Amino acid sequence: MFRPASVLAAALLSLPFSAHALESGPKSPLPVFDLQRLHLDPAALGSLVVATGRTLAAGQLRVSLNYHYEHLPLHFQTRWEPGDGTGLVENKMTAHLTVGLGVLSWMDVGADVPFILSQGGKPTLEYFGPDSGGLATPWLTARAALLRQTKGAPLNVAVALTAGLPVGSREALAHEDSAWEPRLQLGYVGDGFQVGGEAGVFLRKRRDLGPVSYDPRDVVGNELRLGATVTSLQGETTRGEVSVLTGIPLDGGRVGAELLIAIRRHALSSLDLYVMGGPGVGAGLDTPTFRFVAGVSWATSKVD
Repeated sequence: MFRPASVLAAALLSLPFSAHALESGPKSPLPVFDLQRLHLDPAALGSLVVATGRTLAAGQLRVSLNYHYEHLPLHFQTRWEPGDGTGLVENKMTAHLTVGLGVLSWMDVGADVPFILSQGGKPTLEYFGPDSGGLATPWLTARAALLRQTKGAPLNVAVALTAGLPVGSREALAHEDSAWEPRLQLGYVGDGFQVGGEAGVFLRKRRDLGPVSYDPRDVVGNELRLGATVTSLQGETTRGEVSVLTGIPLDGGRVGAELLIAIRRHALSSLDLYVMGGPGVGAGLDTPTFRFVAGVSWATSKVD
């Protein structure tokens, strides 16, 4: 015998279980790309992140070890809301080993090898964010000076090429099949200060994260990357730096920018201690709302 009241009661009782089953259902993997935007300059002759057209002296070696924290490096929002919101990656900690070597008086080479210590966030729609650590994309750089103030030129001008090795962890969202960044760098060293800037094009495969956020502007791909810095050269022990980094998407997406302030302390003639931090500005999905770096570097001779 059909009993409408019994059927209705059974349907109502099943709603919480159906909702829970839907909520805890399988999640889709994210498109794979390298989430890390910041590349430390192995030579650090300009600021820690923006070069000024200078190269390490022939035979000069600089090695650094860095701790790197990022807040909300992968999030989806339509406007800049510092410190607000949740993300697929909310907190990320990375260790960076960098090595720079002067090959010739006008050429140096370098490497930035990041290793993700930990990261975590909250699922978005049907997607889980990465929750594992591991090796991230290592970056190799070669730089050649075209003009040098030490040779009578009015400015320091250099060209650099940075390439990512396709060995980073896919599970940790730290892998690029192919990534290149040619850059033009220039700067001027004055009495107790230097200014500099660089412009480059970051070339990588386009990934559409619109299916994750349901927003067609959430895209990672080719970018025009610009940087500028002012650094102090006054004093024997302490040096201040201010740098600005901007990414302008060429394949769709949103503009992201960062302001980073650093202080270096020359503990010894060959040993530097430093801290750097600042906010991210803009609604770029891979621009953190804040980052902090602390590190130590050793060089065969004083870098600045």
